[in-house]
Amino acid sequence: MNLTTTICDELEDYMKREAMTLHLFAEKSGVNAGTLSGILNGNRPIAIGQLDRLTHAMGLPEGSLYELFVDECFISAAPHWRRLRPFLLRCAELKKLDCIREVLFRLLEDLKQITGIFETAELMFERGWYDAAIIMYESVIESERSNHSERLAISYYRIFHIHHKEGQKSLKAAAQFLPFRHRLPESLILDGLVMLLEMYYINKDWEEVEKYSDELCELVNVLYKNNRWKDAGFSPARPFIYYYGMGCLYRGASYEYRKMYDESRKWIGKYADLSWFEDLDESNLVEVERYKMFAKANLLSIDIKDGNQSRIPEYIKFLQENPSEILEGLTSLLESANRHKFFVDEHLSKFSDEIQFYSEVTREAYSKQNETSVRYKEHVHTFRCSLFFQKYAIYCFRKKLLADGLKNTLQSFKYSLKIDNRHIMVNSMTLFELYRDYTTPKQRTAFKKMCREVWENNEELNVDDYNYSRN
Repeated sequence: MNLTTTICDELEDYMKREAMTLHLFAEKSGVNAGTLSGILNGNRPIAIGQLDRLTHAMGLPEGSLYELFVDECFISAAPHWRRLRPFLLRCAELKKLDCIREVLFRLLEDLKQITGIFETAELMFERGWYDAAIIMYESVIESERSNHSERLAISYYRIFHIHHKEGQKSLKAAAQFLPFRHRLPESLILDGLVMLLEMYYINKDWEEVEKYSDELCELVNVLYKNNRWKDAGFSPARPFIYYYGMGCLYRGASYEYRKMYDESRKWIGKYADLSWFEDLDESNLVEVERYKMFAKANLLSIDIKDGNQSRIPEYIKFLQENPSEILEGLTSLLESANRHKFFVDEHLSKFSDEIQFYSEVTREAYSKQNETSVRYKEHVHTFRCSLFFQKYAIYCFRKKLLADGLKNTLQSFKYSLKIDNRHIMVNSMTLFELYRDYTTPKQRTAFKKMCREVWENNEELNVDDYNYSRN
């Protein structure tokens, strides 16, 4: 297609090639004959829905004429958003990102267009068209950088939200978002702090976990004391009590992972009974019960990790009654067994089906399994899978079950790769190398493939670019 032509040229050329009358083309496309005549005569601008129907009638791929539509949008003055927004949304849906960039390049000559760009970005975000939304938000950031507006803060927040499950990308997005978090609406600050906690928890950055746990709890206390949480316009994504519980839970978890068990117990006590919050509705009462369950699970976990084997039967019973806690529970059990030099085969055998499920789990299967149970976000679940299989690999190596140990090492590596968790990646790679002499060709091939993926995720050049042959 020659981009110096127009949409009308393309339509007329098609009608000539096919010897098709206007009325027949209108009938085939579903576009009114009078409307089509106006479009062809240049008396009526074509709408994106009409262009899609005509494109389909011509047998062309969806979006084939969008580049021409961009030109027609800017023939005269800046286009009206009633026409432009549906086009940008359709581009987002079809991933015609170059068209979006071209529209923005032309729009940004007029800073009055920023409101329309931001509002359209929000629609893209709501519909899950994240690649396009990022392009739009970055345009807002570029134009608003010196204004420190709420739109600027929300744009950084949205980009962080999109990337916060993506390893190193999340760290970069968080660094950009952090200076602007206090310019957000309060409800978004709460959700932003929870995302920060999840990210730093997965990366085992305990100092940052503590910092933002405290900030989250302090914000909740302020909103609670001034009754801001009861205002009609206050609408965080989760029930209000969830955020206080998360702040305390992550603070307790940071101490647990550093084996500071007494400190961890203190913070568990802060969310073990949140019924002291006043005027709790049904959704908040559900959270109260959820945190009670978390507190019981984590207190048992700490006792087990601290070497108290007498509590294992109670812990196993708890896990059987609370399937959503099995993965975390088995990880704690294996960690304690490895540290204190005992074996737990009889307990692991009770959860063989679950362990097999974690070995083969897909995103769809995990979502389905957790539809009615306590939900962990997918990337947190993936982190816990990587940790579980690492502990399980070490356990198997202790028992001289080298084949099982290597299988679980590769499982841990696979899960850590999904979330770009370098700490667990390094541990998995080290374990594999320590036992390389006992690996199969298939395992070495799988390991090499994952190592290649690690490299290509973090370097601009393909690993093959470093290969050379000697003449």
